[in-house]
Amino acid sequence: MKKVLVFFANGTEEIEALTVVDILRRAGAEVTVAGVGGKELVGSHAIRITADIDAESLKALDFDMVVVPGGLPGTTH
Repeated sequence: MKKVLVFFANGTEEIEALTVVDILRRAGAEVTVAGVGGKELVGSHAIRITADIDAESLKALDFDMVVVPGGLPGTTH
């Protein structure tokens, strides 16, 4: 099973992050959402997200793919 890390920060464009998470999970990938700045976040359209892990808590984990979605001001964070 492929392991994927998706970063999510306050202000991230929700569709750019959550569509990727949804499609990859449906395909059987193990997806971890890492919150930049905490686990409780708000996307660019005021949708609240609870990340699987705080990005600061990540250790040297082995991922096959890393996704950094866009959106403003999420990309700034």
